[in-house]
Amino acid sequence: MRFFSIILVLAVLAPPLEGLDYEDDIMPILVKKCADCHSDASGKAKGGFKVDNPKHLLGRLQKNNLVVPGDWDASYLFITLYRPEGHEDAMPPKGKGERLTSEEVTLVQRWITEGAPILGERGERGSMPDVMEDKPEAPLPPQKPQEWSNREGKTMTATLVRVDGDVVLLRGTNGVVYRYPIENLSDESQALLPGK
Repeated sequence: MRFFSIILVLAVLAPPLEGLDYEDDIMPILVKKCADCHSDASGKAKGGFKVDNPKHLLGRLQKNNLVVPGDWDASYLFITLYRPEGHEDAMPPKGKGERLTSEEVTLVQRWITEGAPILGERGERGSMPDVMEDKPEAPLPPQKPQEWSNREGKTMTATLVRVDGDVVLLRGTNGVVYRYPIENLSDESQALLPGK
């Protein structure tokens, strides 16, 4: 949580950066630190992610929520980068390379917020929150998957991403983030939510 708080402070206090793009601002960072496992050059594309191929990445925008333009806290790329070292889903995995610095993670966050421009194309622009800690829609610290059920008794294994007003965002084991009305969750599942 401390690492994430540092990122948010940097994001709020830093002067706004406009015009970030993948090729000039983000790709050099990811190539330096992630290309051993995620590049055309290495012949590996773990998770189907190639950091040195902008055209490939452009085709992956919003697919499996790897990068959701304008929505950094729903983007799997950002989530895996800000997770604390040692977390089972943090990137890079333990012993597999150098972690991005908090400044580099913040740059990735801003790039996603600006619509994740790649090859001159961008998605919908998002907005940076002023303060995250006390808002219900703030992203949560990394969670472990657990069983969730609805009022009809259907269940799924998912990880809580965040609570957004009267909707909960749950990441299924397939990596897809589902928006689900809180009122439709079973009482037991509602009790799993923060502040309940």
